[in-house]
Amino acid sequence: MDTIVLLTFIFVGFITVFSFGLLIISFNSYRKSGNKKILFVSLVLLFFFLKTLFLSVLLFTAQIESNSLLLALELFDLLILLFLYIAVLIK
Repeated sequence: MDTIVLLTFIFVGFITVFSFGLLIISFNSYRKSGNKKILFVSLVLLFFFLKTLFLSVLLFTAQIESNSLLLALELFDLLILLFLYIAVLIK
C-alpha cells in the first residue's frame, strides 16, 4: 500500500470520528440551550459527518476512482462551509 493512500485512510477516518464527536457535542448544546443557531450548526455538522462517512465507505471499498465524484464531494464541503458562515451571521 502506498504511503499517500495510507495517510488518506488515516486522515479520512480521523475526520469522520472527529466530525461525529462535534455533532454529538453540538446536539447536546442545543438540547441544553434551545438556541436555534446551535441547531443550525448541528444540522450542518450532521451533513458534514454524513459526507465524511460516505467518503470513508467509498475509500475503504475502493470505489472512488471518479474525479467528478471527488468534485461533487468538494462542492458539498463548500456548501457546508457556506451554511456555517450563515449560522455565525444569524443574530
